[in-house]
Amino acid sequence: MSMLNYITITFLLYMSTLPALYSAYTVYDKRRKPAIQWFILFMVLAAAWAFLYATMNLVPAAGLTYAIANVFWTVVTATGGAFFLFAYEFAYKQPLSNRVAVLFFLPAIVFFTLSWTNPGDIVYTAEYTVGTDGVLQVGFPQGILFVSIVQGYGYLMTIASTALFFAEAIHSDGKHRRRAVTLAIFFIGVLVATTLTIVDYLPPYYDGTALLYGFAGIYFAHSVNRHGFLEFSPVARNQAFNAINEAVFILNAEDEIIDGNSTAAETFDVNLDSRERIEDVLPTRSSTGEIEGTFSRTERGELKYYTTQTQPFAYGRGLAGKLIVVGEITKLKQREKELERIKDVLIRFFRHDIRTSMQIILGQSESLQKDLPDGGDDNLTDIVDTSEDIVNKAHKIRLIDSVIGEDRNVVASLPEMVEDGITKAEIPSDTVLEVSIHDVDVQCHSKFAFAVQELIENAVEHRGQPDQATVVLRSEIEDDAVTLFVEDDGQGIPETELEVLREEGETQMSHLSGIGLWIVKYLTEKAGGVFECRNRHSGGAQIRITLPVPAESEDEPARTVSDR
Repeated sequence: MSMLNYITITFLLYMSTLPALYSAYTVYDKRRKPAIQWFILFMVLAAAWAFLYATMNLVPAAGLTYAIANVFWTVVTATGGAFFLFAYEFAYKQPLSNRVAVLFFLPAIVFFTLSWTNPGDIVYTAEYTVGTDGVLQVGFPQGILFVSIVQGYGYLMTIASTALFFAEAIHSDGKHRRRAVTLAIFFIGVLVATTLTIVDYLPPYYDGTALLYGFAGIYFAHSVNRHGFLEFSPVARNQAFNAINEAVFILNAEDEIIDGNSTAAETFDVNLDSRERIEDVLPTRSSTGEIEGTFSRTERGELKYYTTQTQPFAYGRGLAGKLIVVGEITKLKQREKELERIKDVLIRFFRHDIRTSMQIILGQSESLQKDLPDGGDDNLTDIVDTSEDIVNKAHKIRLIDSVIGEDRNVVASLPEMVEDGITKAEIPSDTVLEVSIHDVDVQCHSKFAFAVQELIENAVEHRGQPDQATVVLRSEIEDDAVTLFVEDDGQGIPETELEVLREEGETQMSHLSGIGLWIVKYLTEKAGGVFECRNRHSGGAQIRITLPVPAESEDEPARTVSDR
């Protein structure tokens, strides 16, 4: 061999240690991230690979060359183990336990121990020699331990590691994918260089594997330091994605499942790599194909309830998809049923038992009041008035139950709803009722007629003069809504009832006072409307109910109903 080439290649081998050591140094401060500590060890072993190989070329004594070779082959085997640990943690973003990691260095330990004694030629054969020029000649064949550990295990670890980088490239995108592919190509080059060395295509005094490892290390370190490789945020986001209790599905434009979290795969028994269609996993509406907002299914003999949320998204050039989150609400449904049973018991008790008892008290009190001269004293009058109030409230609770129990919006004729409410209302004969309502359809609660009834009775109840009340019902049409006005000339709405509306519920002070207006507000807002009330300066109250108008509805002139 040419002495110039020999010296040049040996020098190049020594220089091959620098890229690997530089790579390890530049990422040392990030060693707590997954894969980094194994990358550092991988690069240190790669540098030792180049250093020992170059040193074997310079040592002329055969005995010393054999000794260095024993260490060199141990380093080669350990490098394969460190390479795989680095690739594994890079792909899965999870550190392996130290006990598991030690297993990947066990072949190197076994080889190092037996290489000094070579019992039964299981490590080296007679073909393993040092030439007169001091260069190690491996030859063929070699011992079973050399073939299985140095060559077999080393190749297996390099191929598996390269495959992990390709897998990471497939499951990532953008800049991350490009860099993962580049690293995989580097490591394919390592396989080629190693193969060329084994088949004696290259001179026995040269091995370019460590140099390729070093350049791949520089590229990886640069990617980590400059381009956010192994950033904590994407790792944390991916872990959170799989840790949340809700099932998450990611769909493409064809409603195929392209990804999801572990909860989705386990709960709905879905293979996230098979591109199943979402309608084969979750129930959909037959009319629209959309995912049901709530649904139930039987799991291990138990009925489970779920709610879904769908969020469309767009990315790239015209690509679109959907994010579907499915949460279990079984406990919530069970609690709702329990509360519903409790409510039914309380309402039946108050509506039937209490009301019946109070009607008996009221009847007896009224009889007693008639029998006593001058209607009895003030205490008896208070008993009669209070009994009437409790009986009326018990009746109102029954109406509240029927209204709150039905949560359905309809498109209905506003004049017909108003007329229905007027018919059901208890209106004294001397009440003046002025009605002027546009003939238009509105979106309203199915019990909206009860709201009209309640407003009329509330106006009559708070009339200013004991002998007559005037109630005006009129409407005004806007672009996409109709406003219904209910006005009276009474005493206005008591402050306690306005307090109920301001507090968005029943206060301790008001109790059931003002509950009628609260129900009207509830029915209005359930249909997407707006409820407003005020006391007019001229006297009396004004209620404004604004309801949406369906797009196809066309208004006609107002229909008028005179005094009644």
